[in-house]
Amino acid sequence: MALKSSEIGAENSPQGLVLASDVITPQEEIRLISLIEACGPQRYPGDERGGLSAISFGWRYDMSNGCFSPCAPMPGGFAAVRDLAARFAGLAPESIVQCLFNRYEKDAEIPWHIDKPVWEHVIGISLGAPATMRFRKKSGTDYQYADVTLLPRSIYFMSGEARYSFAHSIPPMTQKRWSITFRTFSIEGEQLRATLKV
Repeated sequence: MALKSSEIGAENSPQGLVLASDVITPQEEIRLISLIEACGPQRYPGDERGGLSAISFGWRYDMSNGCFSPCAPMPGGFAAVRDLAARFAGLAPESIVQCLFNRYEKDAEIPWHIDKPVWEHVIGISLGAPATMRFRKKSGTDYQYADVTLLPRSIYFMSGEARYSFAHSIPPMTQKRWSITFRTFSIEGEQLRATLKV
């Protein structure tokens, strides 16, 4: 897996957003998609359009009650791509405590959100069709927007403003896509884990 890192140069891109392309081979992409499918992603509860499926490892967020809980560990077949993501973000692989697989069918989307405060670092890998990741931040009575293209086999890392000040979303897809998101605990997340004695 060749690792090529380059910081986004667009002037309106959020500070703290770093992107690199072609970090895995097409053959590795096919292998990862097959592994994700074998894990059996399930449809998101409350997904009105349908077509968005996911499965979590390490830790799970239950959207029905807003609770976090430990779940099955990440399958071993993803260890190499986790290590790649950790290197890209300058992290220790063992600091990654959550892995989320998403599968996007046609019309599937991710609404505007900022990742939960229990997470600190967020690293994503894109597979399948390209997607647009939209960013917005309140600016007076309006919003400041930025769009970033997530190419197949690319990786992104969000920290700083991109992670904490900008909400992000994925508009409805026109083709099938998969993504792998890795997250580390924030101080709040570590405190949560301590209370659960995990």
